[in-house]
Amino acid sequence: MATARDLGAAGERFGAPLANLTDPAPLLGQTPDGEHGPERHPLAGSAVFASPMQMRHDYLTSKSSRRDERRRRRVQRKADRGQPQALRDIDFG
Repeated sequence: MATARDLGAAGERFGAPLANLTDPAPLLGQTPDGEHGPERHPLAGSAVFASPMQMRHDYLTSKSSRRDERRRRRVQRKADRGQPQALRDIDFG
């Protein structure tokens, strides 16, 4: 009986994401109302069908976030070591 209960629990745990495969909103990180969640992860291969303007926007947004994250890590690393900050990093700080 315990095995059947464990199997049922595993089915509920792993079967729930598979039940929503027909609804693309959870896969994109959106709520069913169309609002964006905290993180948006597009489906694999969706870039083929996206407009060039959307792809350019996504590229520039991710590039900017990567630059800001590198700058934040550099500022923190230099602050930890007691080194002087670069002038371009002072206003970020």
